[in-house]
Amino acid sequence: MPHSRGSVDETGGQSTPLISTSGELPFLLKVLAAAEPLSLQAHPSLEQAKNGYARENRLGIPVSNSRRIYRDPFSKPELLCALGPFEAFCGFREPTISVDLLHSIGGGASVLARLLTDHDLDHLLHYIFSGTEEIRILLTDVVEACAQHDSPHAVWVTRLNTRYPNDPAVVASLLLNHVILSAGEALYLDPGNLHAYLSGTGVEVMGSSDNVVRCGLTNKHVDINELLATVIARPLPDPVLRPTPVRRTDTGHLWCYETPHAPFQLSIHQINGTETLRSQTRELILCGVGRTDRLHRGEVCYLGPDEEITLTGKATLFRVDESSNQ
Repeated sequence: MPHSRGSVDETGGQSTPLISTSGELPFLLKVLAAAEPLSLQAHPSLEQAKNGYARENRLGIPVSNSRRIYRDPFSKPELLCALGPFEAFCGFREPTISVDLLHSIGGGASVLARLLTDHDLDHLLHYIFSGTEEIRILLTDVVEACAQHDSPHAVWVTRLNTRYPNDPAVVASLLLNHVILSAGEALYLDPGNLHAYLSGTGVEVMGSSDNVVRCGLTNKHVDINELLATVIARPLPDPVLRPTPVRRTDTGHLWCYETPHAPFQLSIHQINGTETLRSQTRELILCGVGRTDRLHRGEVCYLGPDEEITLTGKATLFRVDESSNQ
């Protein structure tokens, strides 16, 4: 979280706040372990974040208030890189694919299929979250129909409804891509991407912001109107991001993830021997798998601009540095 503080051990036991060494970093790095589904949510654009932050300040809502959405004036692009099998809903499928699934489920889902055929994703999303008695009855019918269907989407509807009964976000998940990442595959979340992490462990890198707009699958504060104003309801045919090879030597392989408009760049550096890593900008290095002589699994080191570290061992390192692609 942006309001949390890391520390740097520079003296073999005495730590100092990271911020005193690095200054404010434009990104956050953490390991996410989703033992249960997380909320259905989207992140605002920079303009939305600035406007929302100013609006909530004018309304006098304390930043610490649980009902506050905009805790800072920044956007929150996000990259999730799987450490193993990782399951998620991410972005909208092509409408024709969703129509076929909804018709195959039948019951109330066929009504949603006809609406999507006659209108568009944005119209159907507004309808699902309209909160009318008509839609509540229809969504109950959809959930009952899903209980008789064996597709992954329908199975997840049944599971989510057990945890969050009568939550329209449960049915909204039928419109999203269902993805299962393998280790090394990633999801890059632009502003407006509707998503929910379901299970698994991964390395998460994001812009330094707390701004999240939720619409369901959570006990935290939700704001349907703000979510609908934030979501970009257009298809995302292939949400899975795969790394691009950059360099290969006898002692190391380097891959990079393309994250346009983000304040960070994530690379995976696999070393098997001795490698000297040199930074160009401020950088965090996380040892994700294996160990080296100076960096063990789960440990992180910070490099300032034009600094270097020599490591010997066999390990997979996650390197996050500042990006100039914003």
